[in-house]
Amino acid sequence: MERRDEAGIEAAAIADLVLLDGKRVLDVGCGTGRLTAFAASRAASVYAFDPSAENIAAARAALTAEQRRRVRFAMHDAEALDLPRERFDLALCGWSL
Repeated sequence: MERRDEAGIEAAAIADLVLLDGKRVLDVGCGTGRLTAFAASRAASVYAFDPSAENIAAARAALTAEQRRRVRFAMHDAEALDLPRERFDLALCGWSL
């Protein structure tokens, strides 16, 4: 298994740049939930999507019960993003491009 950013440098850099408290966050290509869990521990809500059902299942399993209440998951790619007039304060896109 490949491990990336075990020291949490990416999350620390994001936290230094922007306050997530109370924000509505879009997690583009959430993968196994690395940034989803980070955002869900701070944000008011997170919409996390990924084209892989396996990734979404892993991301959901990695969350605490409290974090899960703040996250809505969907399975699709970025081109299929179709949210009716929903607005987000911040979009995260780690390693998805």
